[in-house]
Amino acid sequence: MSKIFFIISIIFVFSCKQEQSNSFELKYIKNSNEVYLDFENKLNYDIIFLAPNTLHFSDVKKKRPTSIPDGDGFPPIIIYGIIEPRHTSKFYQQKLDSIHNSYLTEIGNANFINAQKAGDGNSVYYLKPYESTRVKYKLKIKQSPPYYEYASKYKQNYYPYEKVLKGNYPEGEYLRRFSKLNFGRAKFVLQPIIEDSLFINISEKDTE
Repeated sequence: MSKIFFIISIIFVFSCKQEQSNSFELKYIKNSNEVYLDFENKLNYDIIFLAPNTLHFSDVKKKRPTSIPDGDGFPPIIIYGIIEPRHTSKFYQQKLDSIHNSYLTEIGNANFINAQKAGDGNSVYYLKPYESTRVKYKLKIKQSPPYYEYASKYKQNYYPYEKVLKGNYPEGEYLRRFSKLNFGRAKFVLQPIIEDSLFINISEKDTE
């Protein structure tokens, strides 16, 4: 009986370890005016995922996004991160861009195709099993008038890919079309989320 229990215990521990390592993970590193998102594929198959070209942050003190104005205008400090693309999947990036442009033409907004900025849209990444990649964002920190001393803690607003793909968002349709492509042996997966982890402290001394 004890031998059977011992064998079952070994199997249970092994399966728990296997389950923990069988994942798609995201960690972050804050370095001066840069943020790095480290993605690691611990799954046993190739994956394709998206990363937003702009990271947005909310002012924890005021509980509102900093890069989007409201009825009171912009907050005292505006902070966001612009991606510096590298190691993207050029083939699938072209696929995504093509679907996006075709969709804009389809809905009568072809004039917006050449009006996109560096921080618009998404970047496509491809990782084989147990590969990792680092995505770099350059932080833009600006103070808006009226100018006065101000400091707060800022939390990253993760792009809600799951809600966008399932809901009625402006960019939802072209992202859904991309997610349903035949990626061969790879699978399309959502970007993992770090709950309440990416916080940074900023004051007016850090602004440009």
